[in-house]
Amino acid sequence: MHMDKLIEFRELAFGSRIKRLSDALMRDVKRVYKSLYIDFDPYLFPTFKVINDLEQVSTGDLAKVLQISQPAVTQFINILKKKELVLIHPDKQDKRRKLISLSKKGVELVERLEPIWEIMQLELTNFIQREPTSFMDHIQLTERRQQEKSLYQRIMERIREEVVLLNYDSQYDQVFHDLNIEWLETFFYVEPHDTEVLENPKSYIIDNGGYIFFAKFNGEIVGTVALINEKECYELSKMAVSPKYQGLKIGQKLMDKCIQFSRDQGLEKIMLYSNRILTPAINLYRKVGFEEVELEKDVYYERADIKMILKL
Repeated sequence: MHMDKLIEFRELAFGSRIKRLSDALMRDVKRVYKSLYIDFDPYLFPTFKVINDLEQVSTGDLAKVLQISQPAVTQFINILKKKELVLIHPDKQDKRRKLISLSKKGVELVERLEPIWEIMQLELTNFIQREPTSFMDHIQLTERRQQEKSLYQRIMERIREEVVLLNYDSQYDQVFHDLNIEWLETFFYVEPHDTEVLENPKSYIIDNGGYIFFAKFNGEIVGTVALINEKECYELSKMAVSPKYQGLKIGQKLMDKCIQFSRDQGLEKIMLYSNRILTPAINLYRKVGFEEVELEKDVYYERADIKMILKL
């Protein structure tokens, strides 16, 4: 029978239990940052956050407010400087004293991290909001919650809930164009038909009875997809997600939106063209029920080597 000896040892293993739990939570936070394509290490958070809050601060003052050694603070500052997230400059009142502040890159990173930190704060609060009989029982309850559903899963679920889907708005024409061009240039090349559609989304898609949807996260349009009216059905097309946000399953959310919308319109099927090298996309299509059908010879995309249909 499996036995957790650290639990059995109770208070004797207090330090080991705390470290084990801390390591598990840190690993999950690292996974969150990695999933969001954010280059940031969670152990740098206290130093980075204090510099942001105080705007400029000396190494000595950082050590005092964080209550850690000055050599440790210096190590963190050197890492932040190497990542070009902070600037170090002399104090105007005392030239011997160095002040640390965030660089432009650091300020931009904070803007991106702040909504993520709010969600982390919420989920960590939920982790520990109970009144056990002792602190050791409290640790055990937190460990059990981490095993049942990790902090990573909880944070990512909450972040994905923050992704909002929007209907077509002409103010997003440029981002519709840019997201798709970025995707095409990454995997293929821009064909004449792409240019025609992407430069005239309203006249080519909307005015012809089609639809465009956008995914918005943290105030930014991060994904898009189109349903092109092909008379007997919609063609699902022009799906693109910003590489920075591909860990949020935005493609899945946009796909689900298109399927449900088509059902609500009373259609019997939707179809799409793709390429077999796009394995994750093909797998997603198959997962939601798309099936491969014969590809016609005169298809207008040179890159298309597979046609799929979903019966609604």
